[in-house]
Amino acid sequence: MTTKETALALLGGNGFVSGESLAKECAVSRAAVNKAIKALRDDGYSIEAVTNKGYRLVSEPDRISADAIRQAMESMGANPGEITVFDRIDSTNTEAKRRCASSGAFRLENGTLTGNGEKLHRSLLVAGAQTAGRGRMGRVFSSPANSGIYFTLVYSPKNGITNPALLTAAAAVAVSESIDGLYALSGEYATRIKWVNDVFLPAGEYSQKKIAGILTEGISNFETGTIESAIVGIGINVRNGGFSGELSKIAGSVEDILKERGRTETASRNAIVANVAGRLLSIYDRMDNGTPDGKMMETYKAKSMLVGKKVRVNPAAGLEGESYEAEVLDITDQAELVVKDGGGKTHTLSSGEVSLHSYDFV
Repeated sequence: MTTKETALALLGGNGFVSGESLAKECAVSRAAVNKAIKALRDDGYSIEAVTNKGYRLVSEPDRISADAIRQAMESMGANPGEITVFDRIDSTNTEAKRRCASSGAFRLENGTLTGNGEKLHRSLLVAGAQTAGRGRMGRVFSSPANSGIYFTLVYSPKNGITNPALLTAAAAVAVSESIDGLYALSGEYATRIKWVNDVFLPAGEYSQKKIAGILTEGISNFETGTIESAIVGIGINVRNGGFSGELSKIAGSVEDILKERGRTETASRNAIVANVAGRLLSIYDRMDNGTPDGKMMETYKAKSMLVGKKVRVNPAAGLEGESYEAEVLDITDQAELVVKDGGGKTHTLSSGEVSLHSYDFV
């Protein structure tokens, strides 16, 4: 066995093991023991170090498992497609786009799925870390290992996609309700949604921290002129965020924020993925049947953190126009933002027209 493997085996008991004992049993130097401990921590093991006592294994990594995710989803009545798990990848959305690009058409003229479409529809790609995580408008989405969970759902409704914003809104609701349920959050301590694609959690009396982001992208069929499939990427900061600089003012991790409140609830990343993806498929299936999901939009509006707030509206990347301040009046059933500018004029905005940064609302 390697030094790391031997050290882990020795730490498998309930008490502390001295560095001297680890070095003797592993037949290596103390410096090599320290290196092995660091490697184990990098792998997600929580190891406590106490002077004059040594090291103690506190918890093992929260491993991602396709089987565990599938079992949990099926237990809640969801019907997932193929589930693929990666320890690390550039981006689950990017990988989903690669797979879709090489698959050809999703559906035949009569609307039935092709063989490749059958394989990709409802498929789920899950990663423990991303090296090139992306958000809306080309922004970077921090995706460190042993901290968050990053996954993409591929969904191809029979009649194509007419309003991608509704898919994003549904994903935000699925994330928000799942985190509230898994961590028993309610009332003023529950998660909130920032139009159109971010989920926040109260982190103090006057503070909200972003705990999740959503990026919805489309696969177009140029022959039919339709958006044939949606690639819905979701990133959730679970624990050990360690955000620094300006990012620390905006982003936070669910369990880190709860610890600051004196709460100790935890949830496995498998449970989070299964709960979110299961809820999301349920919503999408209702929308796929041609029935508007009024309940989903009711929840989305109720959880909005922008209605009644002042915001700065910025033209989306590549579009002309000037930024302006406005008051958010409402959110339509099509997930559009209704605002009133300083001159009293009302505007109905789509997510593709404007960009609201996390520091653009008060």
